[in-house]
Amino acid sequence: MLRITLICMVLLHLGCSQPTAQFESSNYKLVWSDDFSGNTIDSSKWITRHKDKMHGKSRIRKSCTTLDGKGHAIVKTQLLPNESEVGYEIESGMIATQGLESWKYGLFEARIKFESHPGHHGAFWLQSPVYGKVKDNFTASGTEMDVIEYFGNRSLSQNVHWNAYGSKDKRAVGSGNLKHDVLETVDTEFHVYSLLWTPEINIFYIDGEETWRTDKAVSHHDEYIILSLLANKWEAVKVKPENFPDKMSVDWVRVFQK
Repeated sequence: MLRITLICMVLLHLGCSQPTAQFESSNYKLVWSDDFSGNTIDSSKWITRHKDKMHGKSRIRKSCTTLDGKGHAIVKTQLLPNESEVGYEIESGMIATQGLESWKYGLFEARIKFESHPGHHGAFWLQSPVYGKVKDNFTASGTEMDVIEYFGNRSLSQNVHWNAYGSKDKRAVGSGNLKHDVLETVDTEFHVYSLLWTPEINIFYIDGEETWRTDKAVSHHDEYIILSLLANKWEAVKVKPENFPDKMSVDWVRVFQK
């Protein structure tokens, strides 16, 4: 057993780990990964995105993303009591490879156990560094690709957004609420969520099985990875203080390219 474990570790280091998504992947090799070993987030791979700023109704805090010492990243959301009308502020975790690593095309996979309660949503997503900086121009700005979003109420979706952040013609296409067996254990067990992004199409998977695809607004920009647990305005009204803190656990993230 020890020998098998060591062989697997060597293969992973050499870029020989195999994708979970079921497609013709023989030409794809592992180019980047994080298995969240150790006791602190690897600062050579991740930053706290929007640190101490508001994202929707969440205040992003570095302390809301940690490692549990068991090989998992814990992205947490919690309530901080204050003197506001509602009596608290929502604090959330969001980390990204922004400014450190980005990729154009490839297979992106993460093994995740989501949060349990509504009032926020966990997500594994990609975004172009220039997304939204040029309004009403998809070609110039690229896209946001939501590999998976979970809304804490048995609602999973996969989406592509473009022309966002101030554009007159904000656009999106998505899977809608996915009816998938994974919903039974989405917050109690780990599952693998994947995106195969090529110059022609985006194909989405859960536990290796294709769930949705689109050839609309395929990005031709480098994009970086984001892991987050956030509350927007319409979600924050669902918050029940007794359900906090809550967390999203991430076992690993991997990027494969040709």
